[in-house]
Amino acid sequence: DPALLVRDTLILGVQVNGKRRSEIEVAADADNATVEKAALSEAGVKRHIDGKTIRKVVVVPGRIVNIVVS
Repeated sequence: DPALLVRDTLILGVQVNGKRRSEIEVAADADNATVEKAALSEAGVKRHIDGKTIRKVVVVPGRIVNIVVS
């Protein structure tokens, strides 16, 4: 049955300034805002962005989230 082959969730890598810091698991049909919120609330990411200014968040659907801070 082809319906059973479709994934319900995805595991996305999260980068901070180009370095992989964590992974998040999100629904396969989650929009970019939901993915961004999940990435920013991840404990491993919070440690690296704490006290810094978030310049940009790039979400590549189904692949990766990159957070640029300064």
